Amino acid sequence: MVLAAYADTGYNILLLLHIVAVIAAFAPTVVNPLLERHLARQGGDTTLQSWAGFAHDYTKKIVMGSLVVALLTGILMIVVSDEVIEFSDTWISLSFLVWFAIAGVVSGMVGKGQRLLASGDAKGRDVLAKAGPIVVVLLLVMLYLMIFKPGA
Repeated sequence: MVLAAYADTGYNILLLLHIVAVIAAFAPTVVNPLLERHLARQGGDTTLQSWAGFAHDYTKKIVMGSLVVALLTGILMIVVSDEVIEFSDTWISLSFLVWFAIAGVVSGMVGKGQRLLASGDAKGRDVLAKAGPIVVVLLLVMLYLMIFKPGA
């Protein structure tokens, strides 16, 4: 292979980038609900709106970008795995499905909730309260697939 073979240094670099991208993409899912509640109690509506505007910008640029990097590095790891991992593996196919679901929830629900909250619409908090747990459950499903590799 041009880049690497399964478990070689090149493959491990891709794996590292894949894991870092996942951390960057999902850290806000854990931190943002806590920060939102704190800001709502301590800072008031103006502070919450300002934060929601920043969070929306961060989600569009960093979170979605990190999700794309995670997808691309995952694809590259499959390509360079010397057929140890194949696109037809059940856990890989399901992982793609879950990735698209996560990307849809983040770009749709999370983005919408942050936009609403940034514009002063309290409905944004309800949207975010629904979206956060969905993303967390999908992330747990994805981690299960990556760790246990069902069907492999």
